[in-house]
Amino acid sequence: MSGTFVGMPAFPESAALSTQDQQLRGNLRHATHTIRDKRARAVTELADWAELREAGKQIKDHTLRHLDAYLVQLEAAVTAAGGTVHWAADADEANRIVTDLVRATGEREVVKVKSMATQEIGLNEALEEAGIHAYETDLAELIVQLGHDRPSHILVPAIHRNRGEIRDIFQKEMASWGRPAPDGLSDTPAELAEAARLHLREKFLRAKVGISGANFMVAETGTLVVVESEGNGRMCLTLPETLISVVGIEKVVPTWRDLEVFLQTLPRSSTAERMNPYTTMWTGTTDRDGPQTFHLVLLDNGRTDTLADEVGRQALRCIRCSA
Repeated sequence: MSGTFVGMPAFPESAALSTQDQQLRGNLRHATHTIRDKRARAVTELADWAELREAGKQIKDHTLRHLDAYLVQLEAAVTAAGGTVHWAADADEANRIVTDLVRATGEREVVKVKSMATQEIGLNEALEEAGIHAYETDLAELIVQLGHDRPSHILVPAIHRNRGEIRDIFQKEMASWGRPAPDGLSDTPAELAEAARLHLREKFLRAKVGISGANFMVAETGTLVVVESEGNGRMCLTLPETLISVVGIEKVVPTWRDLEVFLQTLPRSSTAERMNPYTTMWTGTTDRDGPQTFHLVLLDNGRTDTLADEVGRQALRCIRCSA
């Protein structure tokens, strides 16, 4: 095992080192136990949880069997609504498309919604090589970026950091990325969140280009959906003049009725919430409301090969809840 698809070091070598870090192990133990306990309670509130999961599985299996047709339908709907669709066979092509789109705006910085797809293809690094700075705006992703770190969890990327470490990162690094941390910053969650809010607000109000992924895409209308807990994603999705979304082709669902199933299962199974505090949906562009230019980059990057594998295709059902 020489490495991973997200460009991280090989797991055996990394694990041998990180398991010696007692602080790291303590942070992870506390955080994962808390999340799992909350999820277990949230799931038991629904008498039909097993049926909801089965419905999601059947929707995914049906969609994957007819993926080509639903992607063509999605492209037509997005285009009709004023968006532009790009097809990327692999990470290099996706990075090239996004880089060219940002360059065409004349901008040299972008704000980003938390996105596993852009992490997968190494988009931030590709943009940096092109002289474009990408600012992460999800609180946990911000912590990782300011700490010159890597994410350790698909839902909570900074799960390996405790509050004291986060305060130290903010005090040391925020000034070099924008608005500095307040003097006398403590490690209380409210003060840390306020420091991040002030730091990020400056970027939201300045940025002309936003980059996102999507949790789901609805083929019948060309609608994209992002669910989140903080509201930072919505700032990226509504304030910039140009929005570029990089989304894996397996994220499509046929109809709004199908989407309903996943909007019930995803929040409970990830953040243990009955519904996400922020569910943002957009369909193409609308005059004088939100981004005036929208690009959707549909990412394959091995997904078609996975679909051809009778066992491996089960991975394409994943809704990234982290459970």
